[in-house]
Amino acid sequence: MAFTGFSQEALRFLNDIRFNNHQSFYEQNRERYEQHVKAPLRALSDEMAPVVQLIDPKLDIRPGRTMSRIRRDTRFTKDKSPFRDHVWLGWRYPGESRSEGFGMWWGFGPDWLSWGEGCYATDKPLMDALRLQIRRDPDAVREAIFSPGIRERYAMYGEDYRKIAVPKDVPEDLIHLYVKKGFGIEHNGTAEEWKALHTHDMADILARELAVMAPLHQLMQRMRAQAEYAQEQATREREAQQREAAKQADVPSKMIVRSAEDFEF
Repeated sequence: MAFTGFSQEALRFLNDIRFNNHQSFYEQNRERYEQHVKAPLRALSDEMAPVVQLIDPKLDIRPGRTMSRIRRDTRFTKDKSPFRDHVWLGWRYPGESRSEGFGMWWGFGPDWLSWGEGCYATDKPLMDALRLQIRRDPDAVREAIFSPGIRERYAMYGEDYRKIAVPKDVPEDLIHLYVKKGFGIEHNGTAEEWKALHTHDMADILARELAVMAPLHQLMQRMRAQAEYAQEQATREREAQQREAAKQADVPSKMIVRSAEDFEF
């Protein structure tokens, strides 16, 4: 199936299930979901696959991994609504959960349309690697964060540490990034982009925007590799220290031999 956009019926279904969020409504309207939401979402995922692979061939492009599911996992949330009222596409590495890494995504609901890239949760090792990069090679960070396509159209988000020491060699224009627990960039759809949602133009826009985000994605994957290397080094050092401590514990204490002259009678 070729992607031709999402019909107005897709938005109506998502709006309807928002206010009728229960099993019986879904069962009665399953065909609407399958035809107007799931099928075009699958088609868009398929069309973006070669674009994503050009950015990073290691990213998982299987529809079962890129497409959101209509059913929510309610085990760990207070909101027990069984169905989502929005859909998204997300690109991660095989075996990586949505809360891990630094991923690209696109999605919409009845009243929002957006896309971007970033951390879903706090990732201290990744951000520590980025902080070190900011100090060592700030220009490489600027090229990814402040490229014209991102600077003009995207907003940065992410929670700041309340207290964190900022070294003097951190450039002033990167302090706002240095102090973040995790971050991402996001673009909210314009009126023209909302119109494009209903046509194949949305695929063309998304392909272009994924290319705009590619340098940031590639920078953060280098940071991920550095973070993993640092963690491996720390693990090896810790294990070496533990082995050395175990050796010391196994060495018997030296026997002291004394002559009779050492004692007073």
